[in-house]
Amino acid sequence: MKISSLSLHSKFLVGLAVASMVIAFILAAGFYVHIRHVLEGEIEDKAKLVFAQVDSIQHYVRQVLRPRMYEELNDSFVIEAMSSSFISRHIMGKVNDDAGPYIYRRVAVNSRNPDFEARPEELALLSTFQEDPDRVLWQGYRELGGVEYFVMARPVSFDASCMYCHGRPEDAPRELIDLYGTRGFGHAEGAVDGLDLVGVPFTAAVVQIQGAVMSYLVIFCTAMLLFFASTNLVFKRVVVNNLKVLTSLFKRNFSDDKGTELLRQVEKGDEIDTMIQGMERLGEHLYETRAQLQDYAANLEHKVADRTRELGREARSREADVNLFVHLLAGLNRSQTRAELWRQSLPPIVDRFNLEKAAYVCALSTHSSYSWPPCDRDPELPQDWLSLLSECRVVVTEGRAFIPVESSQGYTEGLLCLYRKEGAVFRPQDHEVLRALGRQLGVAVENLNALDNLMRHMDNLQSVFEGISDPLLLVDRSGRAVTGNQAARTLAQELGGPEAEQGNLLPLLCAGHGEGADCDLGRALAGDGFVSREVSHSGRMFAVSFYPVQSARDAGPDRIIVAVRDVTAEKDLMAQMTRSEKLASVGKLAAGLAHEINNPLGVILCYAELLKAGLTDPQQRQDLEVIMKHTRQAQRVLRDLLNFARPKAGTAKPVDLAAEAASVVQVFGIKAEKRGVRLRLEALGGGAPLVRMAPHALEHILANLLLNALDVVPDNTGDILVQTVAEADSGEVVLRVEDNGPGIPPADLPRIFDPFYTTKEVNKGTGLGLTVVYGFVSDLGGRIEAGNRKEGGAVFDIRLPVAAPDKPGVEEAA
Repeated sequence: MKISSLSLHSKFLVGLAVASMVIAFILAAGFYVHIRHVLEGEIEDKAKLVFAQVDSIQHYVRQVLRPRMYEELNDSFVIEAMSSSFISRHIMGKVNDDAGPYIYRRVAVNSRNPDFEARPEELALLSTFQEDPDRVLWQGYRELGGVEYFVMARPVSFDASCMYCHGRPEDAPRELIDLYGTRGFGHAEGAVDGLDLVGVPFTAAVVQIQGAVMSYLVIFCTAMLLFFASTNLVFKRVVVNNLKVLTSLFKRNFSDDKGTELLRQVEKGDEIDTMIQGMERLGEHLYETRAQLQDYAANLEHKVADRTRELGREARSREADVNLFVHLLAGLNRSQTRAELWRQSLPPIVDRFNLEKAAYVCALSTHSSYSWPPCDRDPELPQDWLSLLSECRVVVTEGRAFIPVESSQGYTEGLLCLYRKEGAVFRPQDHEVLRALGRQLGVAVENLNALDNLMRHMDNLQSVFEGISDPLLLVDRSGRAVTGNQAARTLAQELGGPEAEQGNLLPLLCAGHGEGADCDLGRALAGDGFVSREVSHSGRMFAVSFYPVQSARDAGPDRIIVAVRDVTAEKDLMAQMTRSEKLASVGKLAAGLAHEINNPLGVILCYAELLKAGLTDPQQRQDLEVIMKHTRQAQRVLRDLLNFARPKAGTAKPVDLAAEAASVVQVFGIKAEKRGVRLRLEALGGGAPLVRMAPHALEHILANLLLNALDVVPDNTGDILVQTVAEADSGEVVLRVEDNGPGIPPADLPRIFDPFYTTKEVNKGTGLGLTVVYGFVSDLGGRIEAGNRKEGGAVFDIRLPVAAPDKPGVEEAA
């Protein structure tokens, strides 16, 4: 019900009631806040008083009683007279019993007495002081045991005097250990491991406050009811009855509908101004009624014909309005921009209202305008056009109309300006049509803006989606790709060929993985949330992660975002780091063992040679030869260990890799020729850049690789190729050794550089050759990669950095 439709009597009572309720609420709220503030102050003072009492007790025990007891009892310890915590707990426990629901607790972490171990809520308070060491007091409201308490807590730290009983068990009094065992020790000096807590009940006091406030409201409401009754009686007798007597005089004289309605309005309003206005309208109505009766008597036939023509014009106007709105809707469907919308909309508006011109002025930051017929000049606006926009007010004069173009949410997009031809005017019936026209155009502009924002937002999202370097897919519940970014499409073509559809990587990455053939897509859809796993394909490792997308109907995830990341380089780097750490550890161990074992072996070999010189028995001399042979073999193993473990001495200098490799190949060429093995050297990429290294390092590296190759290739058909390749793009020189032997079993590839790991037969290898090669390459800042050729046989690639140009006058050292 609207306030303006109420009578004067009702308005008076409603205003009086609202004022009384506001006053009652303000007084009750102020009364409640004041009493609560006073109560909180009293409770806080009580809590502080308890802390003061506890401090007094503990100060007396520490400063007076405990020293006196030590004087009397020497090293004996009486907990009832010397422990400040024990005494304060017992005294305050009595206070708790006598004072009712008040709480005092002195607790600690790893308390000596389990009854005083900190509870979870006390641990939470204790953590507050541990995180903020400068804080000395905490106070607030906490619910303990279902009752709301005002809690005041302070930290307890362990100082030097506390360490006697709470430090190490061997320093503590014997009586404490006999009484509590080893519990309660291990506290550090200065640690905040304890808490003093005082709780004062607050719920009962709040209930009392609320009861007092409610009593006050009841008394106030009773008084107000009595006041309303007396005021109503006085107002009714003095004002309302007299007004009704005055209006009753007119009832007998009005029988037509308009006169009766005017009389009813007069009776409805009790205000004096409303009554006067009603009487004036009654007089005007009487005059108009008399004039109409005289006019009807003289011109009834002409008026019927005029009314018929007017109804015909009205029907044609409404038909034209319908056609106009249909045309506007059709233009909206064809429009993609604001300019197209107004080019489609303004001409039919001009035709419908027979206008001289129509224009639209945008109220946004662009302040652009569109006119029909086209005109270079901006349309002429009224002086108060800003107020028209802010108030969404339509202004129609005889020859002009200004209609705010209003959106569905009440925002004004711009101003539609219509200019009639000279002598033509807008009829009153056109006003509502123009208002509806403004709203329709506003909704159309709003829809265009929404569509434009949506397309821009989609373009931004698509740019971000395509700009992500890692492959991303959006798949449905069946695993079919809905969309994917360029990185996903590129990877799909790399793994599956050009026929890979829409970059769908799941069938390519997850095929052949047993129960996880869908890469755990089912787990993610089942509600497990984020799921991730690693898969391999074509020798590469990929981390596949699933992010469920919740459906709009809240019926669980219906789509999954799949993120794929190539982690091959990371895996290789981790394996290389693990191998380097392992080699470093083995090298340290090998150096120590070699030094300790080599000396006894030298003694054994020396005495064996002495015994051999003094023996004449052939069998004994043969036995000593066996001992000496195996002793020398052990020394060779130790020498390889030392070569692997000790720093690589030598002078580093720029070395021509191809030339040095040629000299080593020439040395091993004789051995290869005897076995009918083909040993070749190729230098690719033109003149190879220089590599900074000690020449003997390359000899060790290439000698070990060639010896291994000669051991595995077959006689007469064996083929060994040594290549040096310069890679200008990477700034590296590659030394490659290939053979046509049996190759390296895939299971052995991760371990071939481990010390003492060999695939050769017993007594044909120490397992240190490739380990030494790996150590040399690592010291040179390069890396070594092992694999198998497609044609069969092993291949080793050693990548070394190109040497930087020498600076004149600087001596190079290893």
